[in-house]
Amino acid sequence: MKRYSLNVLVGVWLAGIISGISCGYLYWSGKGQNAGKAPSSRGQGVTAIPGKGGISSGDSATGKRKASEEPATTPVQQGLAMRAIELMKAGSVEEALKEILSAPGQMERMEALLTLVKGLDDKGVEIALAEVRGMGRGMDQFMSTNLLMARYAEIDPEKALKFASGASGFERMMGTTSILRTWASKNPVAAGEYLVKSVLDSGVDDWQMRRSAASVASEWVRQDPDGALKWAKALPEEVRGDALNNVVQHFTTDNPLKAADIAMSLEGESQERALRSIADQWSRTHPEAALQWAATLEGDTKSEAMEEALENWASQDPDAAVAFVGDLGSSEQERFVPEVAERWARRDADSAQAAAQWVSDFPESEGRERATGEVVEAWMRSDPTAASTWLGEQPAGGSKDRGIAAMLNDRQLREDPETAVAWAEQISDNGERSEQIQRSARRWLASDRGAAVDYIESSQALNADQKAELINLTPEQLAPRDERRFRGRPF
Repeated sequence: MKRYSLNVLVGVWLAGIISGISCGYLYWSGKGQNAGKAPSSRGQGVTAIPGKGGISSGDSATGKRKASEEPATTPVQQGLAMRAIELMKAGSVEEALKEILSAPGQMERMEALLTLVKGLDDKGVEIALAEVRGMGRGMDQFMSTNLLMARYAEIDPEKALKFASGASGFERMMGTTSILRTWASKNPVAAGEYLVKSVLDSGVDDWQMRRSAASVASEWVRQDPDGALKWAKALPEEVRGDALNNVVQHFTTDNPLKAADIAMSLEGESQERALRSIADQWSRTHPEAALQWAATLEGDTKSEAMEEALENWASQDPDAAVAFVGDLGSSEQERFVPEVAERWARRDADSAQAAAQWVSDFPESEGRERATGEVVEAWMRSDPTAASTWLGEQPAGGSKDRGIAAMLNDRQLREDPETAVAWAEQISDNGERSEQIQRSARRWLASDRGAAVDYIESSQALNADQKAELINLTPEQLAPRDERRFRGRPF
């Protein structure tokens, strides 16, 4: 199963969702008159081993939305928005923003904020951004920053980008992406040219450049797919991947085989990523067709694409995915059994039990070991009692060891170190057993030092040096890593 940094996943998700909502709302709020021209229980218990404001004088666009396209508002939302607008008219953008952001109800704040932002001029946007900059980090700050930057882009995208380039960290990253995406929704060619000429050589980090290029591509491909593809292909290699991926995803929605032809015209990492993306997206709706296509590929790319498709198929129809894997050779089963088992086990407790039985029927191997760990990890979320009972009945060996290691990572065992060390003692591999016992013993020392010391001193699984090292750990050294290392700001 593929694993990615949680911070990266959350950051990418928030940036994409929020900037899409921000520019999308402003675009459909009378700003994008050319839009029509675009193409298309947890179970309990583990079995123990024994300033001045600025109001825009007019919209840059002349088109009007139909009444049916106006978002519905409640009296509470209208009242909040009207109070904020009155404060803005009186010359205080700061007070208007405070009025909105201090009100209860996320939806009410969002609707009022959208109404306020649409009426700001460039000076008003800058004043509002200064107020937002002092907020605690969270969804309100993310949404406010992206809406304000999107509004600035509606007024003057190049001026907005210059303003964003003078900001720091979060505001610069989120702002640049939101501005370029909004600009690209109206004039993708101009936004794309600006990004290539100005942003790519501005010294911003690679992650921001990739997200900015991806934002432009995602808007451009909706209006001119071939033009977006040509532009994305010509980007420097270090920023090309995300932009091409967004273009390929657009083609995959309507014609996955055409998307595959495009992917095959690419080279290196760009091709590999595009093919995996097609397999993943296509298999969400037509897994068998996607898998048949993936099987026609070659080398590692074939295996990676098949893995994407099999994971989705196993989530939707595990019986079909299991039957398919059963017809594969042993080397391919070794790779794919863990992925299918993990997705199958995620469905519910009954599925986890069925997946566990399926996995246990394979001969002992690295693939079976990985699959056992994946199944137990998933099963612990739905029925830890059944998971631990089944695992306790398994024969000693690598697969059981991997299952115990997965179980020991579950929160329930982390909070019950006495039971955890009893399970860790059942690991057959000497090195793994010692490591897992020491991990659990550290938690035990932090929660009940007397009992933990008694256990450590009598343990037959730890040598004298390991015992001394554990017993001599200070309270600071025993504190959870998050407590000792966390220095960032919460969302």
